[in-house]
Amino acid sequence: MVLLLGTIALAALYYYKPDVLDPHRGTSDAGKADRVINIGTDNWIGYIPLCGKEMRRRMHASGYLLRCVDDNADYAARMKKLRSGELQLAVATVDSYLLNAASEKFPAVVVSMLDESKGGDAVIAHKDRIANLDELKKRSDFRIAFTPASPSEHLLKAVSTHFDVPALRDRKGKWRVEVSGSSEALKRFEAKEVDAAVLWEPDVSRALEKPGRVKLLGTEDTRRLIVDILLASRDTLQKSPEATAVLLGHYFRTLKYYRDNPQDLTDEVRSAANVSEAQAAIMLKGVRWITLTENAS
Repeated sequence: MVLLLGTIALAALYYYKPDVLDPHRGTSDAGKADRVINIGTDNWIGYIPLCGKEMRRRMHASGYLLRCVDDNADYAARMKKLRSGELQLAVATVDSYLLNAASEKFPAVVVSMLDESKGGDAVIAHKDRIANLDELKKRSDFRIAFTPASPSEHLLKAVSTHFDVPALRDRKGKWRVEVSGSSEALKRFEAKEVDAAVLWEPDVSRALEKPGRVKLLGTEDTRRLIVDILLASRDTLQKSPEATAVLLGHYFRTLKYYRDNPQDLTDEVRSAANVSEAQAAIMLKGVRWITLTENAS
């Protein structure tokens, strides 16, 4: 996997050539999209550079229609679709890939690291029900909404181990309220059906907007706990490796574009998450994108 990642990264550098990445080709005949790339994703804010309008425009200019398919973080289904060919690529966290891909005989290869959660994932609680992590250690009557076999469950496992919370180690405990994605966890939390919820941005910021909520733990307190990766199906790499190389080239160019034009990234987040500029700025602090140089090293 590591060797292939290096090979694809070198291919991405080749596709940095200006004639391929010219952003002004999008409306020309040469930029007509006649090939489709489907990527399995969810609403994590870290995927905006990969799925946003800047990336779609660049891909269209190279003749590709980029479709990001939101499956509400159903990682098991995402792996099946990689195997069947319904998806050519997919995003995942390292932990979720290891957990969900084994049953599908690991249908994809890691071609790039994307980002690291630095506060973008968190355990949020109603303060009058669970005021802090110490309360979790002493109790077992709480209920937490989370997405199973996902970064959310991985974060809870880390909490149970590093902060010695016995109740969370009970994999069949009544505390478990399994949901389909962060947005559903937030809905359960808002309705006070649960005492706490494990969320990712933009839902973390939405949950903390109202008084009476507290962040028990966020990934800003961790290092390399939740790392997102880009997966390409083995079939895609065998039959059309150039598609992945083109996509990676445009992706890293898009990252650079947003580094040079941070307001455009903020505007993209505002539009995608339907939040204010101030809220978008807070959300952006919760993710650290991993550069081409870091990937290569």
